[in-house]
Amino acid sequence: MLLVHQWRTPANGVLLEIPAGTLDVVDESTGAIEDPDLAARRELEEETGYRAETWRKLAAFWTAPGFASEKMHLYLATDLRPAHPDERLGPDEDEHLQLDPRAFDEAIQLVENGEINDAKSIAGLLWVERLRGGRAAATTVGGESSAGDLIVGLRTFTPTIREYADASGRIARDSVATVVVGGFFAILGIANIALDVPAVGVPAMVLGVLMATGLLSAGLATLVAVRFRDQTLKPRTVGVGRDGFVFRTADSGGYVRWQHYRRIRRSGPFLILDLGIQKQFVPLRVFDAEEQAEVRRIVRAADLGRLGASAGRGST
Repeated sequence: MLLVHQWRTPANGVLLEIPAGTLDVVDESTGAIEDPDLAARRELEEETGYRAETWRKLAAFWTAPGFASEKMHLYLATDLRPAHPDERLGPDEDEHLQLDPRAFDEAIQLVENGEINDAKSIAGLLWVERLRGGRAAATTVGGESSAGDLIVGLRTFTPTIREYADASGRIARDSVATVVVGGFFAILGIANIALDVPAVGVPAMVLGVLMATGLLSAGLATLVAVRFRDQTLKPRTVGVGRDGFVFRTADSGGYVRWQHYRRIRRSGPFLILDLGIQKQFVPLRVFDAEEQAEVRRIVRAADLGRLGASAGRGST
């Protein structure tokens, strides 16, 4: 979602909003104003520097019909691409905007926690969320639909680099293949040291230990997270239903039923969700103590492994 920070004098502060603007007067003699369809395209480019290939008008509404004649036209603009710098329409002289792209679920979270408190932005974001089916109605693996009633409600979190690296190391350490390969290198290293070939033995042994303990995976994950932060540290939305788990980013995921998981376990400060080739992690900090107890109960009932006791939100 392309959002913008903009100073609003009546609010005496900077608000985070969806792009918007005023319809220009195209005929001074008659007072005729421009077509909203054209104005939407102009305002998107002026405020964000982007153009959209696909447009859909969602609604039109009066903002305060008791005393104002302002009518808003709401559009969904998709298939975005930046305008060429030499052709781009810039903001008006009195506009001072700062572009702030956000993942869609993160933008919804900002609405829910009050950080986005501009009426048109709230209406627009919630309207699009409704079109997407709502966060609790995401598509499941295998094409099944409806998340059903969630026992532990949806919440959005963004993993830190440290969490991403730590979880990657734990997942690797729990992999039989990784431990076997690491053990092979460690044994190879010891054998070469015994044969008085330390130049080969020491590196092989160190590599084996790093692999088997997950430290190699943690180190590589740190480098990847730093280099590709936008791809690896996307906000995730999670929730727990009676018969499945919601795990979603802005562009993938959904409601996965319990039978699709091989195992769900606790490892340190994480919940590790094992789908076979794919592994997902959720920091336990996103759940409070009562919710963690409820997750343990549900996972035991689904026969997906036992989870240890935990200390509550914010614990490590």
